[in-house]
Amino acid sequence: MPVQVVYINAAMLIVAILPLSLPADFYALLNIVSAGTFAWGAYRNFGKKLFWLPLAYTMLAILYNPIMEITLAKEITIALDLVAATLLLSTKDHIAQ
Repeated sequence: MPVQVVYINAAMLIVAILPLSLPADFYALLNIVSAGTFAWGAYRNFGKKLFWLPLAYTMLAILYNPIMEITLAKEITIALDLVAATLLLSTKDHIAQ
């Protein structure tokens, strides 16, 4: 996965935090892109020595899955988006090829 996809996903997660009135299609696209990025990150890191990284990626892929959405409170979603964007930006070398 190119590193640009990681940057785009992190930017989308940060935009989702802002108090804007965004359409529901944006959040659907956010779920698709985030679930795919985190699933790819989990796949790339399962064979490596870091145990927590594929576990974190897997948990976030499950939380952002677009098929069976998990509804959380707005405050929890904001914190989750911030943590996910920070994790993506800080571990981008583990996802990118």
